[in-house]
Amino acid sequence: MKEFDFKNTDWSLIRQALSFSLLKNESVLLKGAFDSIAALDWITPIYSDLKQVVIESGFGILTEIDGDIAFKPEQPGHSTFYISAGKFTPLSEIELFLLPYLFKEKFRSVILFQGVTHSHISYSSTFLKETLFGLLEKIGYYSSMNLKRFGFYGSGQGVAESRIYPAEPYAADNIFQFKHKRIEGVKILVAGMNMEIAEREKDFVKRNIAVDESRISILEIIDANGFGNSIQVYFSCDDINFIISRDMEFYNSNGDFIFDENAYYRSLSDLADKCSLFLKNDTVPFSIQKEMLPYLYMTESAISQELKETPLFNICERML
Repeated sequence: MKEFDFKNTDWSLIRQALSFSLLKNESVLLKGAFDSIAALDWITPIYSDLKQVVIESGFGILTEIDGDIAFKPEQPGHSTFYISAGKFTPLSEIELFLLPYLFKEKFRSVILFQGVTHSHISYSSTFLKETLFGLLEKIGYYSSMNLKRFGFYGSGQGVAESRIYPAEPYAADNIFQFKHKRIEGVKILVAGMNMEIAEREKDFVKRNIAVDESRISILEIIDANGFGNSIQVYFSCDDINFIISRDMEFYNSNGDFIFDENAYYRSLSDLADKCSLFLKNDTVPFSIQKEMLPYLYMTESAISQELKETPLFNICERML
């Protein structure tokens, strides 16, 4: 069993280490990882649902020991998984955990999801489909995501289907730079709310993001539980649709309604800043690069020095 020091670390690193353990079918002990999770309320439901997925789908035994997390993985022989997560667990976190293992299978896998499709704490199912999966295709990893029903943080009940195909990996040069980059349009999604908020956001987008008004669309989501509000900015980056989005925070992980107008406008301003920075820079946000790092490592594709200096790169060297 390999041991790692995970005291005061972030959730994405814990999730990725568990994912590598499943991929390699090798047990791990993440020392301090459960204490790190317990320190942040919003992570607890995600870990709880992930643990349930591991048990119910036959992926092994995930346990907590004195603040640590131990994972003894197993690799089930079936290819279709039915996964129901709670109203505070983005399905993207479950998908990202399973992808490396499912890509190495010799047959197509299908995941039928129920849970949160759009959330302020993780990637939306739309981002996975349009952006992350587009980057993965550049190095031979193929998958799809079909959103069938929206499910927002705090209410869940969204429905999506993902298909993951056997990988055909190959090395590539820098996949994070694009020759052509421009904003194609903006979608404002609203569920269970007064549509005036969508008009307010459209006005903000017109004034602060370089996109023509004719390319800003407002969509009222009828088939969804609870409140939801998402702004998605679509960029055309060569052959990839790159999405930068903000899902507004209405609930905390206890289910309390906590909408704060000051925080709301900070989120809008942050969205505008991220879009402006992305247009000016030659590369994609670093958080996305880190999600891609394990696949770059496994395909011997180009990896920047900045990525090589991350804790995740050290874990890739030890586990992959």
